[in-house]
Amino acid sequence: MASLSLKTLLNPRSGAAATVASLLDALGGSVSVQDMSGARLLGALDGHAGRMPVWFADVQLGWVTGRPEAAGAVCSLLTHLAAREAEKRALAAEVLHLYREVHLIEQLSEQLTALFDIATVGRSALEQARRLIAASDGCVLVRDTDGGQLSEVASFGDGESPLPCLSPLASAILERGVAGIVNDAGAQPSSREFPLLYAPLRSGRRTVGIVALGNAAGTPYTSADLKLLNTIALQTAAAIENAILCVEMVGAARDREQLAALQKELDTARMIQHSLVPRVFPPFPERTDFDLHAQMTSARAVGGDFFDFFLIDDDRLAVVIGDVSGKGVPAALYMAAVRTHIKIAAIKSITPEECLQAVNRVLVREQVSSMFATCFYGILDTRNGELRYCNAGHNPPWVLRAGGAMESLTDAGGIPLGLMERMPYTGGVLPMGAGDALFLYTDGVPEASNAGLDDFSDERLALTLRDGARLDCRGLVDLVTQELVTFTAGAQPSDDITMLMVRRTAENHPR
Repeated sequence: MASLSLKTLLNPRSGAAATVASLLDALGGSVSVQDMSGARLLGALDGHAGRMPVWFADVQLGWVTGRPEAAGAVCSLLTHLAAREAEKRALAAEVLHLYREVHLIEQLSEQLTALFDIATVGRSALEQARRLIAASDGCVLVRDTDGGQLSEVASFGDGESPLPCLSPLASAILERGVAGIVNDAGAQPSSREFPLLYAPLRSGRRTVGIVALGNAAGTPYTSADLKLLNTIALQTAAAIENAILCVEMVGAARDREQLAALQKELDTARMIQHSLVPRVFPPFPERTDFDLHAQMTSARAVGGDFFDFFLIDDDRLAVVIGDVSGKGVPAALYMAAVRTHIKIAAIKSITPEECLQAVNRVLVREQVSSMFATCFYGILDTRNGELRYCNAGHNPPWVLRAGGAMESLTDAGGIPLGLMERMPYTGGVLPMGAGDALFLYTDGVPEASNAGLDDFSDERLALTLRDGARLDCRGLVDLVTQELVTFTAGAQPSDDITMLMVRRTAENHPR
């Protein structure tokens, strides 16, 4: 950041110069402002008047000449204006830092979403880290499949990776799951030659490994470096977890991180939320070619869950489910905006990916807060059973086949709505035969916790769906609800719990 001086502060185009000039006029007489070289910046110079220094943050910026009482007033104003300018510069620096983090998320997300090899994921993460953080050495260590020993999957440097100084810290990092900096060479019992920066690779509640950087130049790491490495670690951990799941072919969705403590219950938010979702079931009693049911249970502090369904025309059924970040009235109002924009875009008969891309563009341009929304949008052609869909960062739905098979839709979509404008959204196509069903849900289902703080989990949800696969939509939604009540011992959920299920019951809509 450029140093602050009276010359830059009192630039003729700045508001500060006009403010000081107004005070000088009001004081009258010969009062002037000079920089450290004695050059006059404002006012009339009086060679016989006294001179008073202008200080800010223990640094002298210049002088004010004139009568003591007048010079003192001008000095006080200049000090105040300098403080305001320093605050503006600090804020600008913070905004720039945040922009770098957002840009990093965008770049790294684009790279990692297409990678399913752990070593390639690790190399990509280290390459991005080296671009943003000074480092001579670095490594990515990943736990083996049984969660035990660490092994190196990627590194750079002088060939001594994993970093020797990381070894005595590894167990504590994995156990605590907390990032850190070690700049003091004497802070660890092992011999050290350079500062160390490390972060756990956390996916949900599980720590799958560690990413670490070292700087042989000896330049200490900062909290800003730690934030950037943590951002890289979060993205890298998610990609590594996906790669592990693909290799093991277990098909289980990874646990989502626990949500922060929620704010108190807000009746207004609940009213907004429930007034905007369908409440009459069955919604289309005259239709025999599909079955549909949905249910929402609000949390103590109302979240931003929403769902919707509607007929675009006689042969196309639209289904929507989503979750807005945040709680209370702001989340409910944002949810209403998302739902409205989706419906407006949907009636134009565009594809799900085009619809979500259009909604994302509107939300980013209208954004007045830091909120965003995950969303799954699908269109079922009831004539031929073709489901077209797009997933904007939402929990992957389950497909329940009539023959008993299950699959998770994880292949098409993009980032949550409202984060960044120029982001691609891809669509998917799924054939659904008679008896096949689609089960949609929000994160409140797998993250519902019991007294022991254990999550219901994606695995329990999958088992419950498998057990009740032959039930109708209302029956299976009720079964999952009962399993949640049993697991949580009837405790009030800390997050909204929303489910929507649609089943194709006939090959064709009767005319």
